[in-house]
Amino acid sequence: MSSNTRNEIVGIRLGCPRLLMSILVVIILAQTAEPRAGMSVASIAATQVQAPPEGFAHSAIKARWEKDERGVTSGQRTWMWGPGPFRTAYEPFDGLLQGNHLVQYFDKGRLEINDPSGDAQSSWFVTSGLLVNEMVTGKIQVGSNRTFHIGPARVSVVGDDPRGVPTYAEFLLPTRSERTVDLTGKTIGCWFGERFVQPKEVDRPLVRYEQVSGHNWAEPFWNFATGTLKDQWLQILGYPIAEPCGVKTIIGGKSQYVLVQLFERRVLTYNPANPSATQVEMGNVGRHYYNWRYADMHEADLDTKYNAQIQIGPAPRRTTTVQQTVQFTNTTGSNLSNAVLRTVWKRWDGVFTLKSAIVNGEAARTRWLHGINLELTTSKPMPAGAQVSIALIFELQPRPVGGRTGYDKSNDILGLGDMLPTLVPWENGGWSFYPYSDLGDLGYYAASDYSVEIASTGSEKLVVGGTGGIPTVDVNGARWRFNATGVRDVAYVVSPRFINPLADASMTRQVGSVKMLAYFLPEHKSDGQRQLQLTAPAMAWFSNEIGPYPFESYTVAEMGVPLERTDNYAQEYPTAYFIPSSWLRLGTAPGTWTWYTPVHEVAHQWFYSTVGNNQLTDPWLDEALATYVTAEYVRANFPDLYPASWSSMTNGATNVRPVSAGVFSGFANENQYSATIYDSGALMLDRIRRAMGDTSFYAALRDYYKTYQGKRATTDSLLAIFHRHSKADLKPIIVQYIGY
Repeated sequence: MSSNTRNEIVGIRLGCPRLLMSILVVIILAQTAEPRAGMSVASIAATQVQAPPEGFAHSAIKARWEKDERGVTSGQRTWMWGPGPFRTAYEPFDGLLQGNHLVQYFDKGRLEINDPSGDAQSSWFVTSGLLVNEMVTGKIQVGSNRTFHIGPARVSVVGDDPRGVPTYAEFLLPTRSERTVDLTGKTIGCWFGERFVQPKEVDRPLVRYEQVSGHNWAEPFWNFATGTLKDQWLQILGYPIAEPCGVKTIIGGKSQYVLVQLFERRVLTYNPANPSATQVEMGNVGRHYYNWRYADMHEADLDTKYNAQIQIGPAPRRTTTVQQTVQFTNTTGSNLSNAVLRTVWKRWDGVFTLKSAIVNGEAARTRWLHGINLELTTSKPMPAGAQVSIALIFELQPRPVGGRTGYDKSNDILGLGDMLPTLVPWENGGWSFYPYSDLGDLGYYAASDYSVEIASTGSEKLVVGGTGGIPTVDVNGARWRFNATGVRDVAYVVSPRFINPLADASMTRQVGSVKMLAYFLPEHKSDGQRQLQLTAPAMAWFSNEIGPYPFESYTVAEMGVPLERTDNYAQEYPTAYFIPSSWLRLGTAPGTWTWYTPVHEVAHQWFYSTVGNNQLTDPWLDEALATYVTAEYVRANFPDLYPASWSSMTNGATNVRPVSAGVFSGFANENQYSATIYDSGALMLDRIRRAMGDTSFYAALRDYYKTYQGKRATTDSLLAIFHRHSKADLKPIIVQYIGY
């Protein structure tokens, strides 16, 4: 979906005077980007442009980082974590209060908050993950007593070659991982790579035997732990899980001898060629772990099917009752005891009331995670491979706020966006769910099949538009049925006042095999026809340039006047696009944002509806791409209008956050979010296109669309395809905007 700050891509040009917008941009750009980890102080100073790290998702994580990193930039010591987090997420973890925990990845490790309601002053409120232990064993800890096995990390522990020796996997060998005896006073007897007589500088004595783990400390590492880390060494490093080993490797293009030791949470390296203050360094464990864990999403294809019967009550309240079934196959590879459904309308008090929840014929235990995620727990495990059936009955009391998630009493338009509880994806050993965010989109779902029936509770004739093929309607117009295959969610607008496009051909267009339908009030009929006029050629152009539109219909509909600022934006859903009634009076003069916004929403049928992504951690993948291909549509078809349109789409661009930042990355405000995700994202894509050339760039987009159709992509997915199709070196561009 579009950002639920949709007004920040377009409406900010409406609601914010140009002078104020310029001031905001100047303030944003004036903020200083921080250097990346792994760079010397000298190289930091020489670097002209680098993407800054993501912001801090929690004040306690920022405080911990600031405390640990004092003295780094002055050259007094090496980075403890890195210049800032590069990835923010919520990862599954059974046994915690919310069933998951907030994590932020740094070059050197991961910081996490397991109990957000705990004592923020405690030294254990922010903890460090056991990343090295997991990479060696190949088991991701997804609960106090539950792991998810993906195999040991075949990633180089040290050096420039990501496939060089030693890898984390090699430390799983019994000769590396088994407990050893106290060797205090002796020198190290372990090495990797080409067998060599260890230079005197690396041949350091063993000075301490750790009884807990059964391994010896090398002298430089124990001195670093007790001298630099002091009483924090156990929290930061954990216990040693292997003996210190000498390694001959390539660093900075030169063959060097270094000493390496693995700990539960970190890797320490000792390089005698470095200045004394930086001879002992933290390995890039955070980067290694993230790349290992997320190189493959380890996603279970649950083959989910939804059936919903929705009954709409009379005005002026439009109370709505829903009977919904969710059926899926347990393809997780293990028994399931719970399922999690994201229920956005629970966000607002008094709006969502759960009446009944049954799983496989048994009443389920329910609890709310982060307020909007409904967890259903059964007494009988759901075996691997088994079919699971969930039956819910609930009532909705729509908010009187208009927009996509409320009721506009004055126009009698009900917006049913994001109203069905929807099964969250199963990835990396657990249910992938998140808190509500005022930034970005409301959901993150896998492609599924839906059958939805919407009817009035009485004899009232309704008109309904939204997700699905061409609807079927009862003769009396009281019951509408939609079937949608391979969509990520569904949304509908309902009103007895809408013109029915099934009965009025002037509210339709045909683009190839696609039937386009417009649902508008009678007084807005010409506006609805204008929206079809804007969207139909865009659908044809995207189908030709990127790949065929995969659905049989497309709906353009007006939604009620939004009474809350955060709802004042256009919104796309699979096979549909909703525009606020209040926007229609603004007109659609060529070159203005109200002219190209409908095209942007059509573009989301390619990037979001068809090629999915996690819009909470990777929102740029659909928003920046939709913004950029909209600009390309204008460039190709309306070249005279392109300069003004392009300027409008990118004039807020900022380098305060990387383009790949997620919604929980500590954005200061909505302006900063949209300036990064939309504007800077579009600028990055433009530079990539110019470097690749049009032919290669569009070949890459077509490849991306074909490869990930019906699936979900990641930042690395798209970048890998760009690299594969490009003869030019794209790395400097990607480093500038993303950071790696």
